Amino acid sequence: MTKKIFICGCEKDGKIEKKSVERLIRSLEEKNIGYTYIEDLCGSVFKSPDDLESLFTAEDALVFGCQSRAMQNLIDNSGKKVQENKTEYYHIDDEDGTKLVESVKTDNPKALKIKYVDEWKPWYPVIDYERCNGCRKCLNFCLFSVYSVEDDGSVVVSASANCKDMCPACARVCPQNAIIFPKHQESPIDGGEGEMLSGDNVLEQIQNDDVYSVLSARRSNFKVSLLKKEQLKMAEEERINCSTKEEPQDKACECDCNCKTEIEPDCACKDEGSDKNCCC
Repeated sequence: MTKKIFICGCEKDGKIEKKSVERLIRSLEEKNIGYTYIEDLCGSVFKSPDDLESLFTAEDALVFGCQSRAMQNLIDNSGKKVQENKTEYYHIDDEDGTKLVESVKTDNPKALKIKYVDEWKPWYPVIDYERCNGCRKCLNFCLFSVYSVEDDGSVVVSASANCKDMCPACARVCPQNAIIFPKHQESPIDGGEGEMLSGDNVLEQIQNDDVYSVLSARRSNFKVSLLKKEQLKMAEEERINCSTKEEPQDKACECDCNCKTEIEPDCACKDEGSDKNCCC
């Protein structure tokens, strides 16, 4: 079968092992199979989506990188994907994906590279709309206006750059585990599989299921509920830390003697009888 192959290296403060990327690339090159190496998929989708046109328009493609659910929703939510394509996503260490590569043929054996040169670390949330129930808890919890509501009532990530680096607080409060931060180290926040929490409406569950199975599931979910309380506590702490964190700023100096960079104590604005300058 003929497919296009894409590999994300997650180079911008990412979480993919370089040896895993190198192993896959070596396997492709040994079989003379062409591929496109994307330095950072999260960054390119946000900063330079035109560079990914070959991925958005590929009729049949394999994408290797971090968690498959994270990559798929990242591309699906970009607004640039061709709906009719048959793109499959695999973790870089997924054995099924590696075996699939062995039977792949490509029209072009060359290796291409899509660079990500921006200094910004692409840390922002991605919504899994197959899980999202529109509760808007993320919208109400976030202090930085990352989310907004469309005319149809759906919540969207409208200001990705507003998100605070390494703050996954909104993902912790989501009851459906629908919010993904691809670069986070913890599952299901990174898009990996995690326990789905059952709802609190036991009467509704009993109407649609056997009462004993419902009660049994709630008992087994007790520990998960305690874990969720701990997650909410962590989310609140992360939100507070991000809202109170101040960016370092240089103190302005009103003098003309460059005393901020002066090493010797003979600065013209030196306070009389003191070793301190006005900017120190």
